[in-house]
Amino acid sequence: MMRGARPIARRILLGLRGDRRTLGLVVVVPVFVIWLFSEIFERPEFAAPALLGVFVFFLTYILTAIGFLRERTAGTLERLLVSPISRNGLIVGYVVGFGYLATLQSLVLAGSGVLFLEIEFEHGVWLFLLIELLGAFTALGIGIVLSLFAQNEFQVMQFIPAIISPQVILGGAFVPVEEMPAYLEFAARLMPITYLIEGMDYVLFDAGTAEEFWFAVVVLAIYTVAAIAVSSIVVRRAG
Repeated sequence: MMRGARPIARRILLGLRGDRRTLGLVVVVPVFVIWLFSEIFERPEFAAPALLGVFVFFLTYILTAIGFLRERTAGTLERLLVSPISRNGLIVGYVVGFGYLATLQSLVLAGSGVLFLEIEFEHGVWLFLLIELLGAFTALGIGIVLSLFAQNEFQVMQFIPAIISPQVILGGAFVPVEEMPAYLEFAARLMPITYLIEGMDYVLFDAGTAEEFWFAVVVLAIYTVAAIAVSSIVVRRAG
């Protein structure tokens, strides 16, 4: 691991022991929300790809953006920037630390889906976890990038209607992307959550083809790497 990344990741995880709000967001909120939808929908399993895709993306964004913002406002990031820790190691440490939380949250959502939405994995649970974790890490990268341009938690939340909501609306959660007007479909194809939902459709319902699924995997991986690379550049310039 790059110089200094491991201590940063360990510090983030140890700092959560007394942070009940963050632990609640990671563990309690996903279970409650999925249970709530299972009580509303008569056939909740058909909404599973959109629900699980949207919530893993949305909750991971909030978790990462606010968590990274706290590091900045508390002065922790500034102190680390003048330490011997490399800039790349700094970003990797944060990605690993928040990545553990995103992974835990993804597992909680998957378990909630099985328990409350009665989902079945047509192509196996491992492919489901793969696409879910890629979606989570994409949101993680976006959360780090956007938090660098926010001064407080309110501004982090202001990015939701501008950046996250359009993806939810156009990503296939409500209307299949291919049924949208051409200009909206074009926009949807530029958004990572579109590929997250399409990948979940394939794993859960065998919708689409294996080629389309692996294309979605590649796109999400590219988005993840790109977002983390951009955040590394911004942090390096900040230093």
